[in-house]
Amino acid sequence: MKKTLLSVLLGMQAWLLSSVVVAGWEEGPCPQPGTGPAPCFELTDDNDDVWHFNGDGAHAAEWHGHPLGGDLVFSGNNVDLSCSGFGMNCTFSLGSQVKKCQDSNGDWRIGVRITSGEASDGLFCGTIVLAGFPWYSKDPTIPNHCPFEDDCDSLIPYVNGAFSYTANLGAIDMSILASPVVTDGHLNNLVFTPGIVANGEATVDFTNKAFYGCAGDNDCDIDGVAQLSNAKSLYIY
Repeated sequence: MKKTLLSVLLGMQAWLLSSVVVAGWEEGPCPQPGTGPAPCFELTDDNDDVWHFNGDGAHAAEWHGHPLGGDLVFSGNNVDLSCSGFGMNCTFSLGSQVKKCQDSNGDWRIGVRITSGEASDGLFCGTIVLAGFPWYSKDPTIPNHCPFEDDCDSLIPYVNGAFSYTANLGAIDMSILASPVVTDGHLNNLVFTPGIVANGEATVDFTNKAFYGCAGDNDCDIDGVAQLSNAKSLYIY
């Protein structure tokens, strides 16, 4: 009886874990890429398994991390950071999630939120503390850059077949050596390019960008590119 009960409990545990792993994603590639009314996200994991949440409108307004659990991780090496003349070269890693939703006009938009981040490598990089999570993407054509929030009307407009997407990102807090250097800041015109990691794609480009406050003041500058590091490709069809 004890052995049977243990087998049942282990079976339930395995089922629960598998449900968590694939939550929000479906196995296989996007059906008929580029033809659905809604965005379709497609990811190939490090095991060469393909996942998607499709373009028929399913999974709307749901944030998705990595299909195997945790977040999508974007990492950038040799990223230059300068604050008040103090320069550093670091590796930055950012945990992120994506979603699609319909705005108040019924148009589809895509969203990115950064849920965690850290800096490493390089002198003093370990003293950098990133905070203020989650950071949200925002449509850069909206005149008022602030606030940054989980509001579909302010997320990135979906363009069927787009080669890349541009967005602002905030609100960001950052300190160095326990001293605040960015408070409620944001970065403008970051460029996400979907595609295959091995081809130099699936990147977020923040080359020569400045951290701005809501009043337009410049706090720090950053220069680099982050690439998807825990999957082989990420597409938006």
